[in-house]
Amino acid sequence: MRNRIIVVGAVGVAAYVLGTRAGRVQVKSRESVGHQLVRLWDDPRSRRRRRRAAAKAEKRAKKALRKHRH
Repeated sequence: MRNRIIVVGAVGVAAYVLGTRAGRVQVKSRESVGHQLVRLWDDPRSRRRRRRAAAKAEKRAKKALRKHRH
């Protein structure tokens, strides 16, 4: 029983570490800040996130406007 707890704990720690590293943006040390910003702005995942956030904000704004009118 004690070994299972240790194994489950080890798997949990490994999953946490791998999960936190996967979400980080890789930044090259010799790259200028301006180039980093352009590269991150043009990243397809960033574009998708911006598009989704804009659509969500538009939907919330329309809902708030409808609520405010009544």
